[in-house]
Amino acid sequence: MKKFLFLLALLILLSPTAKAASTVLHTPRDNVNQYDAALTTSYPFEGVDDLLVIDIIDIGIGDAILVRAGGETMLIDGGVGSGADTLERFFRSQMVGKIDYFFNTHPHGDHILAQRQLLIRDYLPRVFLSMYPQDYAFQDHQDIVNELLNKGIPYRQITNEEVIKLGRATLTFFHDDRADAGITMNSRSMMLSISFGERSILLAADVTGESLAMLGEKYPELMNADILKSPHHGIDRLRGESFDHIKPEAVVITNTRDGGENLASQLRRRKIPHYFISMGTVRLETDGSFWYLHQMPDVK
Repeated sequence: MKKFLFLLALLILLSPTAKAASTVLHTPRDNVNQYDAALTTSYPFEGVDDLLVIDIIDIGIGDAILVRAGGETMLIDGGVGSGADTLERFFRSQMVGKIDYFFNTHPHGDHILAQRQLLIRDYLPRVFLSMYPQDYAFQDHQDIVNELLNKGIPYRQITNEEVIKLGRATLTFFHDDRADAGITMNSRSMMLSISFGERSILLAADVTGESLAMLGEKYPELMNADILKSPHHGIDRLRGESFDHIKPEAVVITNTRDGGENLASQLRRRKIPHYFISMGTVRLETDGSFWYLHQMPDVK
């Protein structure tokens, strides 16, 4: 199979219209235009056990991202409280029996409330991760801290540029840490760069505008990713320099078509393949050499 992937990349590279070999293979839904993307109808990782698997789960609007590698699992955010029902159904469908980490990028309700509901329902991680100190005086944050205390779950504050391993995957946390009271919670939210072999993805939380541009200048190696999870659900347009920093081959917009139109219109002009989670959970898999993206039917 690796020989097949190599030959596919070589054919794309030698194509007279291609600028470079794609590292992302797609099996798109029929009504999704993926432009000049490398399309495939066959699963490229048959028999390969050591994969990074990322599910950007269809909760309509919001971030709920399940990351799995080497037998370890992390849930990033989760959406509003009602999103916990969707997450439960998805976990059951995927036979997810344990979650090692809950990670919250920032404690706005559309990112943290479903995690609290999961705790109430005894979906208990080994550790809870947040960029904020445990005593941070924000109500939704304190509500989840109290639930963690009730359940005996350790709380761990993640610091800027901290690195952890999830199986063979390397996860690097970073954010706009400037001492400026005018920076909003969204702009300061913790981003996550995940690398696995030669492949990488940037989960941009809700960061946009000046903060995203600044992080591109400060962390070029972390920002230059194959795949981008849309900043702030695709609600905001991106500055031109952000596309220069990230150079994504594909983008997942955690929104509906209408809600994510500001970002989607930019992606269409740049002919960058993109997916809306409202059309189905987007699964991204890699063996470290190639990504494979497809959109899954909703779990009933």
